[in-house]
Amino acid sequence: MRTINRIILHCTATPRGRHVTVSDIDRWHKARGSAGIGYHYVIYLDGSIHEGRPLERIGAHCQGYNATSIGIAYVGGLESDG
Repeated sequence: MRTINRIILHCTATPRGRHVTVSDIDRWHKARGSAGIGYHYVIYLDGSIHEGRPLERIGAHCQGYNATSIGIAYVGGLESDG
């Protein structure tokens, strides 16, 4: 297992109340040239936690810190009007 010494929190920057899934984020990241979802976990609107990228794989969420961190994104981050 790799050494992990940081947990980095992100948001999906989507409007409040918009349902987003791990599959949605995976598709978005692939469209930008990534090998898939860059976050290790995603927290849905209902508070449930879903696995994205396996912990064994280095994340793709925070340049310079990916190798030693876990990336967690929560769905939302914007007001409903954007």
